[in-house]
This record gives sequence, structure tokens and C-alpha cells, in this order.
Amino acid sequence: MINITKRGWQHILRYHTNTQSPTHANKSKFNTSEDLVQLINQATQHPPNKMMRKHLVRIFDVGHEVGIDRRSQKQTSVVTVVTRLNGDLVNMFPGLP
Repeated sequence: MINITKRGWQHILRYHTNTQSPTHANKSKFNTSEDLVQLINQATQHPPNKMMRKHLVRIFDVGHEVGIDRRSQKQTSVVTVVTRLNGDLVNMFPGLP
């Protein structure tokens, strides 16, 4: 189970949705039509792939383009979801970490 926390949700909205802030320009961005809650729910169906700094990381392909990966600057169907060990949402973004 992934707990959608206020802090995690606000982080995703601030950094990984279509914000015009120049300080967030180098971040991966979800397409505006993407259902972020649905992506989080899909993530629960995938076991964590690895651990990073005491966080669990799930990386999975959703089968359709979800946003722009900051590394490739191209549309991607891969989503990365980061949670604390207790399941609290930390971050989610399109592309690979």
C-alpha cells in the first residue's frame, strides 16, 4: 500500500507537473491529462525494484506516454515512484531516476 501524504503529493505537484517556474525547468514533467492518483494505485501492483537512501523505488512501464523524462527530453511510458519504508509517498515522476 502507498500512503499519499500531503508532503509527497505537494512535492509531485510542485516539481513534476507543468509549472512554469524556471527553478523547476530541469525536472521530469507529467502530461497535464495524466491521472496521478491512478499511477500511484498502479505502483502498488509492482514490487520495489531497489532501495535508494532508505527509500523504496518502484519503476514500471504503464503502457502509454505519461510525460517528459528530464534526461532524454522525450515522452516516456516509464514511471518512478519513491516511498518510505512504511509506504508513505515521497516522490513520483516520469522516467528513470
